[in-house]
Amino acid sequence: MLTPMETLYIDGSDVSPKVSFDPFSRTLELGGYSRPENAKTFYTPLVQWINNFNEWILNAAKSGGTGEPIVFNFKFIYFNSSSAKFIYDIVAVLSSIHKNNIPINIFWYYDADDDELLETGEELSEMSSIPFNYVPVNND
Repeated sequence: MLTPMETLYIDGSDVSPKVSFDPFSRTLELGGYSRPENAKTFYTPLVQWINNFNEWILNAAKSGGTGEPIVFNFKFIYFNSSSAKFIYDIVAVLSSIHKNNIPINIFWYYDADDDELLETGEELSEMSSIPFNYVPVNND
């Protein structure tokens, strides 16, 4: 029996992203700047939390739990290459959720003038075979 999921919240800073993972509202958000000194130390607990969430949500679905979609919001302003590997790891777990027929909506927010961030979202979507919803933001 899995232990109940707990909400995970971490304030963002100028080097690490804000994390807001609420299993009960089925809304998970990650955003801001991601350039931590040690990306592995920062992201490993997040990836583990999402893996646990995946198991928890699958068990809930098997026992007739709600079919409300999971919403994942990526709202990065910037992330470095060491963070990118862990962001891909997160997307891979989300893809696993999607492949198990759990409804999931992924929103990729990006500055409307930042083609590179948009392209990164498109590449992640393609690599994971899960459709993203792209949301341009004007930061004027």
